[in-house]
Amino acid sequence: MDNLKVVWSVKSECGPIRKKNEDATFPSISGSDIVPFMAGVFDGMGGHKKGEVASDIASSVMNEKYDDLVTYVQEANKKICDYQENNEDSEGMGTTMTAVNIDHTGVLHVAHVGDSRCYVLSKRKLIKLTEDENVPGYQNVLLQALGTKKKLDIQTKDLQLNKGDVVLLCTDGLYNEIGEEYIKKKLQEGISADTLVSEVLLQDPKDNVTAIIINVI
Repeated sequence: MDNLKVVWSVKSECGPIRKKNEDATFPSISGSDIVPFMAGVFDGMGGHKKGEVASDIASSVMNEKYDDLVTYVQEANKKICDYQENNEDSEGMGTTMTAVNIDHTGVLHVAHVGDSRCYVLSKRKLIKLTEDENVPGYQNVLLQALGTKKKLDIQTKDLQLNKGDVVLLCTDGLYNEIGEEYIKKKLQEGISADTLVSEVLLQDPKDNVTAIIINVI
């Protein structure tokens, strides 16, 4: 697909309840560029030691150059596991990782571990491309996360994007507060990540709130 461009907005907030923001994003600021383009959200495991370190390690790996998204997840997991082995006070830390790459043909590639989410709004239809990896009946307990085991079962999915499509990456602190109908309505209205997160904060969320919204133009 020729001359495909993306415009993205990024917002991550601690929220009124949590003492620190354990979420991270890549990129960390809003902007625009031609494809290929990569992005990701990372939710450090709340209640565990150094969740914010785990999410920061994972997001920093996105600056490196690998052939495919699965390798980014594997390398981030390895770095977090290595960090735990070398730092006794970090045992049990971990993070989700939901990463995307829009290639030069306009195909969206997704790699995912945990319970952050990737949505695409296309032709007025909201598509969820990731499956939440929570223990049944325990919404806040993850089946797996980066840093919890050496070998992960990484979800992958591909979707052809078209001009006018919108991609949303978000952590559970966002979607748990507003639901998919609200998300669909706001993406159709052309909302930015800043405004969407600000609206979620009005709900007094219990968790950190993070979103990246990518408009394909």
